Amino acid sequence: MSGPTVVIERLSATLRHDPGAPPPATDRLRGPLRHAVAGPLETALRALDLPPGHWCLARLDLSLGLDLDRPVPALARDWSEAVAAAIERTVREGRAGAPGALVHYRHDVELLADAVAGLAAGRRERLWAWRQTGILRPGDPAPQASPGPALLAALERHPEQAAAAVLRGAEQCGLAALDRAWGRDGWQRLAALVTGTGRPAPEEPPAGWPPDPETRALARTLLAGSGLARLIRASRLRPAEPVLAAWAVLVLAETDPAALERPAARPGLRGLLAQGLRVLSGGATRPEPEPGSWLRELPGRGAGGNAGDAEPAGSASADGGAEAPPGRDAPPQGPPAADPPRADAGGSGPGPGGPAAGDTAAPAPVRPVPPEPAPDPADGAATGWAGLLFLLATAPEAGLPDRALDEPALAARPLPWALHAAARALVPGIVPGDPAALALAGLAPDRAAALLRAPAATPREQDAVDALAADWARATAARLGDERYAQDPFGAVLAVARRPGRITAETGWIEAVLAVADTDPALRRAGLDLDPGWLGWLGAVVRYRYV
Repeated sequence: MSGPTVVIERLSATLRHDPGAPPPATDRLRGPLRHAVAGPLETALRALDLPPGHWCLARLDLSLGLDLDRPVPALARDWSEAVAAAIERTVREGRAGAPGALVHYRHDVELLADAVAGLAAGRRERLWAWRQTGILRPGDPAPQASPGPALLAALERHPEQAAAAVLRGAEQCGLAALDRAWGRDGWQRLAALVTGTGRPAPEEPPAGWPPDPETRALARTLLAGSGLARLIRASRLRPAEPVLAAWAVLVLAETDPAALERPAARPGLRGLLAQGLRVLSGGATRPEPEPGSWLRELPGRGAGGNAGDAEPAGSASADGGAEAPPGRDAPPQGPPAADPPRADAGGSGPGPGGPAAGDTAAPAPVRPVPPEPAPDPADGAATGWAGLLFLLATAPEAGLPDRALDEPALAARPLPWALHAAARALVPGIVPGDPAALALAGLAPDRAAALLRAPAATPREQDAVDALAADWARATAARLGDERYAQDPFGAVLAVARRPGRITAETGWIEAVLAVADTDPALRRAGLDLDPGWLGWLGAVVRYRYV
């Protein structure tokens, strides 16, 4: 990641002189300020050594000496260095005078999600920080009077991170708060932004409906693993069809973003998700699905949902719903020791896909996962395989993501499942819950419980995964260009992947932190440890940082 960017909105000085002496000329005060702004202040700020992220200071007061005998350039340099030192000291001590005057966002998605949750819930105490960071700008709709339009204006400037920010924000403020802020038109605008089409999500099933059993199985799997689906179930909202279609887009962005980028690879999937959300929402007011329908086997179907989805009273929405509490999937076990015995291959498996007669070949249904609090991810999770993420650089050469989307044997599995299964085939010693294996699939630990409890791969699925892993290993070996790996491509994968580090994986953001001592010139020459940035098919920004 690049160094910190420090922006000072206003710099002012007040002269306090000896009452018994005549005041100095005001030019002696303005001169150092103007000279500092012209260069020395920027130089001092660039030299700051701040922890990563966005640091917002509402106000910083400090006392500086004014030596009338010193030249203006020298005073400007001293003042600039004093301002920079005060900023760094304030950040590292974590206090800035008044409560709330210092705000830290670890990355862009966290910043945007905080604005989404705050504006939707009517919390204005951080308006200054959202304006300071450019999330809210002059000319936007007034956030106090029109929070929904103000939010959409902010999200439209960050289309790649919009879905992740809304998903995280909904967990903080509840779905009903967003529904009040946006209404039907707002949800449709958001869906158009997330899909990149500029058009609202379709409300009617596409041609060729109904989809095949594999697509129905996939829809059930995605709904079972979706945190947004759980919030919808708990909210008691009764949305219109356009809103359901928009929510289906967000569920897809959350659980299988590659299918959102290539809807033709999964025809009818968004329509199925909208159907499932209709059944999950609205409690007992929704009609029962017909006998034999795949909708009858959705996890948490009907009023009340899971036991963890209990809805607090109050905060009623415009259509009679109530705000849902935030919820998360249960986290997996902590990272294991290196090289344990390999467990059976498995991953995020599908559920039933339509009438029972057509679903005999589908894997066993996945169990719904009750929400549990997630650990604070700020420090990341330790792994001995941090370099596994470097394989994202050679994923296109292995045909990803299209290869997995177009593989008939994997039609009932989401792409995260295929990536996770490929990670385990590439590194036989890795365990399913290793943070590197989950991050390669675009999954945060608190979103991985459904995948980790899914049925094991069928023989046909495992054959497809093994072929994908073999090609991925060959692509990695070819990128390294080392003759030692010409006949041992999996050896190249182990040489790249076996690196200690810490991985922070959250919705929309994945970061691997490695030691500077482990920097490898061979990886750099091959371009493997360059920041991938935004990967739409993974639904996340991916960054590498050496410390």
